[in-house]
Amino acid sequence: MNRRTKIGLVVVVLFGVLIWQCFRSGHGVGVRSVSWLPREAHNITYTGDFWIKMAEFDIDREAFEKWCARRRMPLRVLGEDRHRTVDRCLPWLARKGMISPIPEPNESGGWLGIKDLGAGDLFFEERWSNGGGYTLGYDVKEKRGYYAYSHH
Repeated sequence: MNRRTKIGLVVVVLFGVLIWQCFRSGHGVGVRSVSWLPREAHNITYTGDFWIKMAEFDIDREAFEKWCARRRMPLRVLGEDRHRTVDRCLPWLARKGMISPIPEPNESGGWLGIKDLGAGDLFFEERWSNGGGYTLGYDVKEKRGYYAYSHH
């Protein structure tokens, strides 16, 4: 094989790996761990690919706060007059057939695709000019963390 052929082959392989990384996805319900979430997280429901990652999981408050702080995404306690939302992965999983379709709105009157966080809960949001960013939340009563990432 000559040098030009080898270089061409390397370029094709690298391009193939890049395409594969961009379009592969993972999802699960009740899993033990996911590489992009805290080690302490468990009972994880998630969907993720190169462009979007969303998850909800059980975790102790202190462990989630430490994990977020290490990533320079410090959680803040929401005051009485502050309410925020985090996107949930449940509608995505219903479309993939991983969970049964759930009628909207749900029993509490809210949309299942959004987690409402209120007074005393924890929240962080970073938005970019392209519309992407991170949203993280923690429901103190449920002891449940929420993670949403969008590339764009």
